[in-house]
Amino acid sequence: MSLPDYRSRVLSAKRFLSLGVVGLSLIAAGCQVRPLYSEAAPAIGSGGASGSVRSKLSTVAINQPGDRVTQEVRNHLIFLFAGGAGQPASPAYNLQMVVYARDLSLALVQNAINDKSGQPTAGSIRMTGNYVLTRVSDGQVVGRGTRIVTADYDAPRQRFAVVRAQRDANNRAARELAEALNLSVAQDLAKF
Repeated sequence: MSLPDYRSRVLSAKRFLSLGVVGLSLIAAGCQVRPLYSEAAPAIGSGGASGSVRSKLSTVAINQPGDRVTQEVRNHLIFLFAGGAGQPASPAYNLQMVVYARDLSLALVQNAINDKSGQPTAGSIRMTGNYVLTRVSDGQVVGRGTRIVTADYDAPRQRFAVVRAQRDANNRAARELAEALNLSVAQDLAKF
């Protein structure tokens, strides 16, 4: 290979690389990345910005619960949606939610005196939340989904301590499920 051939190959490789960089920058220029809870950019020709996801979340009403676990999830969601302001007076969206909690025994660890009582010493609460988000004005389904969370707990030998550990695990799972549902509903509302 002579020196002129080497230079022409290097120059053609540099040209190819520079064309690739320019092409990728043109592709990347069409992408838009912004935070989920940010204010929406104003549309061309409109008087201002459309409503943000946070303001849309504050107009979501949640159905009445049927049990304590669903009430816990609902309370956390109301706080997350409205920032502590409560349910909206005139909702634009309605959230129908069903929550199931299941207690799972995970492990049986025998103590040092070889206790063979057969009682589990660890457990887990699996909480499933199904939701359907509809627009009040026309009844259109805006979003639907299912979220599952788990919360682990230790089960000591005292009966009251086990009941309290299960209740605390239910409360933790309800809080985590509410946060997961909050994110899912916000993503559904960001599309509209």
